[in-house]
Order: sequence, then structure tokens, then C-alpha cells
Amino acid sequence: MASVYEKADKWYIHYKDARGKWRDKVSAARTKTEAKRIASDLERQCERQRLGLEPTPAENGGGTFGELMKWWLATYSDGTPSHQRNKYSVEKNLVDSELAQLTLVEISPASIETFLQARAARLGPQTLNHLRRFVLAAFNAAKRAGRFAGTNPALEVKRRKVPKRLADFLRAEEVPRVLNHLSGRWRPLFATAVYTGMRKGELLGLRKSDIDFDAGLISIARSYGRETTKGQRAEAIPMARELEPYLKHAVDASPSDLVFPKDDQRGSMMRPDVALEGVLRRALGRAGIVKGYTHVCRKKGCAHSESVPDAVQRRCPLHNHLLWPKAEVRQIRFHDLRHTTASLLMMSGANPAAVQRILRHRDPRITTEVYGHLAPGYLQAEVDRLQFNPPAAEALPADEVAEQKLAANAESDPFAAPVLQSSDERSATPNVESDEPLQIPIDLVARPSGFEPLTYGSGGRSRRFSGEGDSGRVVTDAHETLQNGSDRHCRLVPEYDTIGRVASSSTSSSKRSVRKRRKGKAHPRCSASRLSAAPLRGASDRPSTLFEGAKPGPENGF
Repeated sequence: MASVYEKADKWYIHYKDARGKWRDKVSAARTKTEAKRIASDLERQCERQRLGLEPTPAENGGGTFGELMKWWLATYSDGTPSHQRNKYSVEKNLVDSELAQLTLVEISPASIETFLQARAARLGPQTLNHLRRFVLAAFNAAKRAGRFAGTNPALEVKRRKVPKRLADFLRAEEVPRVLNHLSGRWRPLFATAVYTGMRKGELLGLRKSDIDFDAGLISIARSYGRETTKGQRAEAIPMARELEPYLKHAVDASPSDLVFPKDDQRGSMMRPDVALEGVLRRALGRAGIVKGYTHVCRKKGCAHSESVPDAVQRRCPLHNHLLWPKAEVRQIRFHDLRHTTASLLMMSGANPAAVQRILRHRDPRITTEVYGHLAPGYLQAEVDRLQFNPPAAEALPADEVAEQKLAANAESDPFAAPVLQSSDERSATPNVESDEPLQIPIDLVARPSGFEPLTYGSGGRSRRFSGEGDSGRVVTDAHETLQNGSDRHCRLVPEYDTIGRVASSSTSSSKRSVRKRRKGKAHPRCSASRLSAAPLRGASDRPSTLFEGAKPGPENGF
């Protein structure tokens, strides 16, 4: 059983490890109770390891972190297309770092995170992600090889967010200018890069046997000295017609099987670190594809410089010496020529699927996400849907506008003001100042009843009677029910006379029926508040039957 003891103001834990050996280990506990809790947890962990429920760590902790990274480079990275870059980055940032002397069991997510945060000021987020990926790959390889049995500590370290930037490329009018300012040695190489989109290693490893002029195909099967490409597969792409003379010149000028060899007698392969970017940027400066010029004084000890948009000669204000103009070109890399191929194809309207096959992207989404915005009319139709100022209609002459208004008013309202009507129409208009009574159709004045909202369960329905002498008469089933004295619960709906006033519908029979219901057999769901039959002012002396012989005129109150 594990025990604890204090020594030199520190609490030690005496426990049996996974291999059954008693060990003493110092803890960070400040009290005896805390030290006992740690000892109990450690004892349970070692017991689970002895029973095979958890992996048992190596006796030496799996070796140091520096030894692990060297082993990973020699065992897994060597032979891959990116081995040289991996070796340079690992040896520069990881092998001699503060993590190198720690054992594998001492490497934790916190130690890796602290290591990356300490370099965040001078390294970009993409480089930090590469370092994290190296550590992750090395621990995964150690687990597969049995060098490490714990959990990969790099899994809990989050990746940094890398800002997405649009790739720079040469425009269509800039390509011939750049090719014309390259020397005869470099012109075929750069022309092939622009017309095919091949990578640097694929160009340097291209052989004469890979070119079929008769079929117009270029086979891409190797990169540098490796017999495979970055995508681990050989593919053939078509040869552009304008590229054929460049390739024929390069094949005839090469002393070896390589199409673009080193400038020596043997025609050996160029080194992977050949400075092709410097060749490209000098050609950009000679072609005038620049952002501006920096005029510097070349006199020893003078640091005077001027940034101007032109290359006109100037003199130093301190020594009166001529200033040397240096072109400030765009920071275009050699790999950006591959972006130039894809961008110009997309801008010319090429099918994205064809562009993906030419660039040999494994995933078509890479092509559309990186170069999709260059397609003609990209999202233009969708953006044009936002129209807040629609085009104004063509203005009509004033006389046509007046005629249209006159016609519209005459059609919509026969009683429009005479000023808006013609003389013929004015004569047809009724004379409102005449002594004769104005004849107005009953349907234009009378308002039917039965459209008021009914109470719950009223069941009232309106019926229209259109007979001679009863034009426009409206009676409700609720009225008939109330006058007949039935037991149905209902609501009394007022009826209207010819001028829109409520007519007196409370006849003697209906009044007696209402009193009888209030005294005796009223429906339990019917109340006096629902019997709204009170006539309006002046309606009690009117006939109780609606529209019965009623004619518009002064004698009827109109």
C-alpha cells in the first residue's frame, strides 16, 4: 500500500510501480492529506497498468523528445517529397529546443502549447501548424512502433487559424512581356511552367521520353530524382500549341535525357534550391511590371534613398551623386506561375473540371475554392438581385398624362367632378341642382344585415329575398327564430333601412317574445346582453317591414 512521508519540507510518495518495484517520488502536495490523495491515485494507476488495463510506459520514459524527432526523420520522413523541408524545419526548431531534453512521458499538451506560444511572435501561424504536425506525426509513429504507450499529447493542442489570402499571378498581358525579358536558357522552362501548371520538381525531373510531340501529350511521372510525383500518381496532360516550339528548343539544346538540365557539359539535374524566384523577379523588373522604384545612393556611408513611381534619374541631395533606381516588383514566387495557369484558364471561361484535371488536384473543391472567384460572371447574377433604385419609367407628354387621368376618372366614378369630364360626359351627368328628386338605386344605399359577428353557437344565417317590392330586403334566421318564440339560443341582429339607419325590428310580437324569454324559458347560454335589438334615434316611428313599398324621396325621409 502506498504511503507518504515528509522530507526537507516536501512530501514524498512511496509506491509500487507497474513492474512491481517500490519507488519514491516527490510530489507537489502542500499538506499530508493532499499527498495521500495523490498516492491513492498513483497506486490505482499502477495497478491498472499491472493488470493490463492501461499501457505500461517504458522504463526510460520512451527516450528524450530530441531522440524521437531524429528517429522520425530517419525512419518516416526520409524518402518523401517534403523530406528536405521537414529536415530543415525540425532541426532548426525542435531538435535543439527546450523540449528536446524531456522524456516522452514528460511531454504534455501544456508544454507543447507553451513551446508554440513562445515562438508566435517571430513565426507565422502556418509555420506553427507545421511544427505541431511534426510532433503529432512523431508521437503517432512512436505508438505504432512501440516506443510510446500513452496518449498523443499533441492531439489536445489546437491548430492556429491561418488567414486566407488570394494568390497573386501574372495577368494575360504580362506573360509575353516576362518571357521576352528572360534569357534563352530560362525562357523554355518558364514558358512550360505557365502553359502546363507543372510544379518546380516536376519540371526539373522532366525527361525527353515524357514528351510525345505526335500525340501532343506530356507525361508527368516524377519529381526531382524521385520516380513519383507529389500526388503519388503519374498523369498525362495536353500540350498547348504555343508551347510546342519552346519544348522542341529545350529538347534539342539539352545534352542529357533531362529537358531542363543544369548549364554544364553533362546536363545534370539542377538542385532543388535553385533560385528561380530571383530569375523571375529580375525579369519582372526589366519588363516594367513593378509597384514603383527606390532610388538609393551608392556612395559608401550614405544611406539616402527615395521611393518614387518612376525610374527617372535623380541625384543625391547630400553628395550630388546619381541615385541608383531599384525596381520594387510584386512578391511573385515561382509556384505562383502554377496559379497563373489556373487563373488565366478560369478567366477565359474554361470548365472548372478541366482546370482541375490540368492542375491534377486530387479534390475538385481545391480548384473551385482557390480559383472559383475568377470565373466570368462569378456570383454576378446573385449580387444584381439587390436593386433598391429600379430604373424609372419613360416620361410621357403632359397632354397624354391628362387624357389618361380623364379616362380613368370617367371609368371609375360616374359621379366624378364635371371639371374632369368632357362636355358630352357632363351633359350625361345627373343634374344635382334640379328640383326633381334624385333617383338613386336601392342597392347603392341599402346595407344588408347579417354581417355582424355572431356570438358562439348562434347559428344565425342571412337570407336575401329579391322579389318585386322587396328589392334589397335582408332578413336573418335569428330574427325569425326570435319572433316565432322557439327555444333556440340566438342573437338578435338589427336590420337596416334604405339610408343605412337601424330599422325598428322590435315589433309587438317580438317584444312579447323577448319578455317571455327573459321571464321564463330563456336558454341557459343566452343572456339579455346578446339581445341587441334597441333601435337608434328616430327609428321607432318607421315601418317595421324593411323596404316594403319604400321609395326614395322626401316623403320617406330621404
